[in-house]
Amino acid sequence: MNFMSYVAEVSRGWDEPNARDMGRMTSQPKAKGEMYILNDDMNMKAKIAAMERRLEELEMNQMQEVQAISQTPLDHPNFSWKPQPPQYQQPAQAPQQASSLEQAMVNLSKVVGDFIGAQKSINAQLSQRIDSVESSLIKRMDEVQNDLSQKIDNLQDSISRFANLNIVQEKENSPSQPCKNSMSIHDMEAKEENLHKRGKSKK
Repeated sequence: MNFMSYVAEVSRGWDEPNARDMGRMTSQPKAKGEMYILNDDMNMKAKIAAMERRLEELEMNQMQEVQAISQTPLDHPNFSWKPQPPQYQQPAQAPQQASSLEQAMVNLSKVVGDFIGAQKSINAQLSQRIDSVESSLIKRMDEVQNDLSQKIDNLQDSISRFANLNIVQEKENSPSQPCKNSMSIHDMEAKEENLHKRGKSKK
């Protein structure tokens, strides 16, 4: 009997309680047809117990069949086995693959390290250049600001002098002011002497 036939036979008997279960069940008086009427609770318990036993039997039988298959020699012509003397076997490829993977990881780590180092150097150079440009700009802005401040001061000075000069000219040209004699005292004295000399010469 093969395994599948056994399972089919066992599964058919799951719904029927066996003789051992019948003894444990409380029976009620016989009804028509000489059949026992079982209590529903007892019937369910009997089914569960039967299923557990069947399952254990199936597991045990399956384990025995597997052990029997693994212990029997294979007589099939395609599966012949003869004891052979030990032969030289090539070393397993797994360590070589592992070493290749390790070497690749080392190389990758080195490349990443070199890249990070180069990037740090580039960042340092860029930071230095930025600082230099910023310093030059600040210096140039200070020079422009100082030059602009000097020009503004000069312009304010020029405007102030021009305003003062304009005020002086307005005062000189104002009609309310009496006209000043442009001749100095010395010129007046010289003029009087000339007039006096002319009068003497006429006499």
